[in-house]
Amino acid sequence: MATRISALALRTPAAPKRRRAAAVAACLALLIASAVALLFLPPDDRPLAAPMLAIGMTATVFMMVLWSRDGSPPVFEAGTLCMLAITVYGTLPMAGFLMMHGQWDPLSDGRLQNYPFVIQELGLFGWRYAVYAAAFAATYILVRGRATVKTTRFTIPKQTTQTALIILFIALYLCKIALKVVYDYDPDDFTYSDVAGSVARSLAKTTPYFILQIAHNVLGALFVVELGLMILLIAYWRKRWCRYALGLWLVYEILWTFITLGSRGRAVLLLISAGVLYHRLVKPVSFRLVIVAGTLLLAGFLVAGVIRVVSSPEAMRKDVGHVLTAANEFQGLFGTAFDIHKRKEAGSIPSVPWQVYVSDLYFLIPSQLLPFEKIDPSSWYIDLLGDTGAGPGVGYMFGVMSQAAIGLDWIELVLRGVLLAVALALLQRWYVRHGTSFWATLFTLFVSIWAYYTFRASTFYFVYFVIYHFFPAILATKLLERVVSRLDTRRVGEPGAVEA
Repeated sequence: MATRISALALRTPAAPKRRRAAAVAACLALLIASAVALLFLPPDDRPLAAPMLAIGMTATVFMMVLWSRDGSPPVFEAGTLCMLAITVYGTLPMAGFLMMHGQWDPLSDGRLQNYPFVIQELGLFGWRYAVYAAAFAATYILVRGRATVKTTRFTIPKQTTQTALIILFIALYLCKIALKVVYDYDPDDFTYSDVAGSVARSLAKTTPYFILQIAHNVLGALFVVELGLMILLIAYWRKRWCRYALGLWLVYEILWTFITLGSRGRAVLLLISAGVLYHRLVKPVSFRLVIVAGTLLLAGFLVAGVIRVVSSPEAMRKDVGHVLTAANEFQGLFGTAFDIHKRKEAGSIPSVPWQVYVSDLYFLIPSQLLPFEKIDPSSWYIDLLGDTGAGPGVGYMFGVMSQAAIGLDWIELVLRGVLLAVALALLQRWYVRHGTSFWATLFTLFVSIWAYYTFRASTFYFVYFVIYHFFPAILATKLLERVVSRLDTRRVGEPGAVEA
């Protein structure tokens, strides 16, 4: 029998009418503040500030509407994390451009420096982000409706399921070690302070392509199992050792990220997962805590990006002042899309392979099974760049803005925003009906934390993670669960055995 955590109704700090009034007041205050800011900004800065403020306004309306309906911040929700990702990816590049004061920072993206710094052009391109955000927000609010989980009720999975998860974690972690020992495969083994050396070592490896495919999915399944274990630790929050174990785990991930100067993604995803799970399973958090925690997480992400590319403390002090103006992930996504837009405008893009336009429809199928060449859009763009001196690693992030730039532009952005919003809103409605389920919670968490990939990569790229990472992990857990159940049955049925 599965046990249950006692239900704890989500607190509603104000009556619905008062919440609506507060939400309207907050939106009006932000609108007035934005208008005043635009009025007092220098005229040359307004084209960049306007779309940035519009995105912030859209995100605020999105959060306020859902809060006024639900009575608590919509934290454990894929649509919310997706909206926040759109906001961050949309505003940070333009904030950096504002800080450049009309000329490119020498440390900014090399592709952008190939074009004149024309504020009107950058601002107009920034409005594409605002349109995409508005299309997503309006559609999600409409389709999602009032679908929200109103309690912290949660069903603890059976003991056999918990045992199966632990066994699978050990097995997959041993596979990770074996891949490192036998094939020297470790996607996190990349030193950003020595990019050239890391790239050279990567090229020197002779890992078979099939092993690379399998290894990527094995490590993806391991991450799914880790999320499942995190759910269990937070579900048992009242047990002191679970709180300590979770805290030590997260501290280790943060310290390891800074010590190795490797990828920041894993640590960020785990921190977000812990935060949204606490809100869902333990105690709903306030907007103030959400804002503070989100700001600290984003600041840590940016600072870690500076630390991993500097060569000395002196360089560190110098580069911190360029944290928004120097090349970073957010500017890189903008740079790819803007570069494609300018090349298309100039007619300098050769014929685009049809596979690039429809990559969302076939990227789930292994290349060995396709009757045509499988072309990754980012690889196509790297080939398009050629030897331009844009810098190593540039162009690997081919996001939704880049897809629209080679496609239908504004129209495609609206269509993609609407389709994605419908998909995530339907997921939320489904989760509300299955909110006490361990597997439904794990699935919703998994999709939610990968929601940022809908902007960083193709719109439905996260489906790949669901098919090749989530489902295999669940299938393996279910099979192990049956094995464990049979072993327990045989043990109980043995002569002299005492049933608990």
